Amino acid sequence: MNTQDDAMPGADTNAYRMRQKCLPTYLVIDASTSMQPHQDTLNRTLAQLHATISESPRVSEFAHMSLIAFASDAHLIIEMTDLDRIQAMPEVVCNGRTNYSAAFDLVRSRIETDVDDLRGMGMAVLRPVVFLLTDGLPTDDGWHDAFRRLVNRSWSRYPHVITYGFGAADPDVLGKVATKAAFLADADTDQDHALLEALGSLLNSLVASSRAGEMQIPRSAPGFTAQPVSEEYLTVPAEYMD
Repeated sequence: MNTQDDAMPGADTNAYRMRQKCLPTYLVIDASTSMQPHQDTLNRTLAQLHATISESPRVSEFAHMSLIAFASDAHLIIEMTDLDRIQAMPEVVCNGRTNYSAAFDLVRSRIETDVDDLRGMGMAVLRPVVFLLTDGLPTDDGWHDAFRRLVNRSWSRYPHVITYGFGAADPDVLGKVATKAAFLADADTDQDHALLEALGSLLNSLVASSRAGEMQIPRSAPGFTAQPVSEEYLTVPAEYMD
């Protein structure tokens, strides 16, 4: 795990650090047609993730989570919340194309809303993190521009992005839409198992982050191989956000 001290700055850093820290966490799931054979596994695994986090108050209070599913369009499945506040995870239905732009644009819009809401609750909001799970290639032409809008360093709320790919996912694309870590399932890892391991890696990262009080970037994931990520993101120093 790599430690990143990525909280948003205030005029008084010490006072800021005295407030309860909160890590806005976005789980962004590819729900395109190619995921239909794995829909039941996906929903069972999301339910297990919810149960585990809900039973870990330290994690749920630290890592407030939002669930976004994308296919031809992107949909907000769960608004940013402490997961122990919801009784069950809604089921994700897989159908449509793989529109990365819709996902990136919705995440950016939600970050603007969620950061303001969390600050309004008196929390010290850390830099958001996006976990993207996908099994295929983007089908839209504008995904490069949409991703750059999301992670543009001139926008103080740009998130970390960590990707997990399986099935027909392209390692080059995974690296291009990640800022901190990208993982591709090994050839001998079946897709159902890859989903389990990807969400397990996410959970481990959030547990470690809640203990450290700051984002912990996963270095590895069982059944996956790390992919190169652009140096322009890796070399950006940790910073507070305004």
